[in-house]
Amino acid sequence: MDRKAWIVVTLCLIGMGLNGWWMMTHQPPPKAPQPVMAATEKTPATVAQPGTATATPPKIDEAPEGPAVPDQKAELNNGSVAYTFTTKGGGILTAKLLDTKDSIILNARGKAAVGALSGAAKAWDDLNYKIVEQDGKHVSVEAETPEHLIYRKQYSLTEGKGSDPHLLDYKLTITNKGAAKLTKDSLYIYTGAAMELRPDEIVKPAFCWNDAGDADSKDTGFFGSGWFSGEVTELRKDFQRLRWAGVMSRFYTMLISTKEDQAAKIWAEPFLIDHSNDEFKGNSRAAQDKAIHGGVSIPPIDLDAGASKSFDLRVYMGPKVYHALSGIDDVEPDRQQRYVMFYGWFTFVSKHLVWLMRVFHDWFGNWGTAIILLTLTVRTILGPVQARANSTMKRMSMLSPKLKELQAKHKDEPQKQQAEMMKLYREYGVNPLGGCLPMFVQIPVFFGFYRVLQYAAELRGQSFLWVPDLSLPDTITHIAGYPLNPLPLVMVLTNFLQMKFTPQPQSTDNTQRRLMMFMPLIFLFICYNFASALALYWTTQNIFSIFQAQVQRRFQKDPVLTKLPPAGPASSPGSGSKKKDKPGPPRLGGGGTRSSR
Repeated sequence: MDRKAWIVVTLCLIGMGLNGWWMMTHQPPPKAPQPVMAATEKTPATVAQPGTATATPPKIDEAPEGPAVPDQKAELNNGSVAYTFTTKGGGILTAKLLDTKDSIILNARGKAAVGALSGAAKAWDDLNYKIVEQDGKHVSVEAETPEHLIYRKQYSLTEGKGSDPHLLDYKLTITNKGAAKLTKDSLYIYTGAAMELRPDEIVKPAFCWNDAGDADSKDTGFFGSGWFSGEVTELRKDFQRLRWAGVMSRFYTMLISTKEDQAAKIWAEPFLIDHSNDEFKGNSRAAQDKAIHGGVSIPPIDLDAGASKSFDLRVYMGPKVYHALSGIDDVEPDRQQRYVMFYGWFTFVSKHLVWLMRVFHDWFGNWGTAIILLTLTVRTILGPVQARANSTMKRMSMLSPKLKELQAKHKDEPQKQQAEMMKLYREYGVNPLGGCLPMFVQIPVFFGFYRVLQYAAELRGQSFLWVPDLSLPDTITHIAGYPLNPLPLVMVLTNFLQMKFTPQPQSTDNTQRRLMMFMPLIFLFICYNFASALALYWTTQNIFSIFQAQVQRRFQKDPVLTKLPPAGPASSPGSGSKKKDKPGPPRLGGGGTRSSR
């Protein structure tokens, strides 16, 4: 590719980036979706999230007139979570996370209680349950349908190995009290609703599932008008070996999991959340965004008169913490609830990074310090690789005059020029890709850590130096409406210093060198509005790279560029370097001699 082509490609990439940034920060408010709720639907009272301004709930169809049935409440509190149960639908109305600084409330905008049943997708029953058992560890509710089916639900706090404060056992028992056989093809369990904690979250709420180890999700951006898909208003899928399904936001999730793989269906759809009355400092986004809710079915039931059938399920309502989810999976490893982290291609890297970061936090009690120590550990492990790369780049610089001579000599013969350059590399034992090896190693680490920070609920609300929240940008003020984030700017400065103090290969192509100078700006674009923890990681590794380069410059000798001795033939006549083969006994089963083959 010639110089003009490189310049055009670079300008196009910059233009696309600026266009994406402009669209994200100046998008118009989404259109309100058409009502899809039945006229008889009801919703639990909206619960305001502590620590945020109260938002006006979206309008829904009102329930028909009639005598109101009192809605009874029950609570289970284990010190970390306060579960509020309701008899309207017989499920978990909300889960208040007491172990967060602002006591986040999950399912605060849900259209029904988590665990509520319905006979069809996008609906839920209006059965009025009654509390039949309640103590400090269990809540049981029961209701009867017009078909004389008895629904009994028991919710229990989990105990022992594989338990978690955010995990409940959910046992559903269906009994046919009628005189005739009853069949139900589809019974859906409401999974709750997930929403953004702030209208400027970079990760959208999504519906997620795990089908025989294949975890996937669709966020609210999946719905709406597409170029090729048309208008997408809902999600429906069938699975043969479903393990769990539910909703998730950036840091929190609500999952309904089964004890064993089973055939099931799911549904999901978005709905609008109005933030017009909220007061988020520095928010320049639209006043409305989308939440998502859905349901998952249980297998069909076929009950004779008087027969019963039970389903053993689990409900997780809590943060997306890899360590906690892995602890649950230790008892039931085939449930794979840790897959809700969605680390992707770099799962192997991400899970080790988050484990090591947690170890450092347990030692020093600060997540910012843990990130710095994690960075220093990774860079120390990669030290020998970086030292070898620096040596290779120095030798490339020493070889640069000879490369320029070849370029001038064969400027009209590109293929021959390339062949002669490769021959020169071989003669001096220089690997032209040796200087890029650290970058190839760092890319998986960078993107693995990027994915860790994308869902690291541990970092939410954790401060470090001037940074109030490591999961958010370190905005200190706004200039003309745009945030000023110091840490990404420090990151770019240290990146340029690293390029100055670290030996760089003297490329024969000036355009490529100019493109390398754009790399810090590209990382600035990636990190500027992302979690400040990522900029902290990259800044620390830049500073440590400069330190490594200075140590190597002081204590290691400069490499010497010498030609390698020519490689002779494997066996040359009369060389005397190879001993004559002595005749040996013939090999058994081989015909005695080679000529006999």
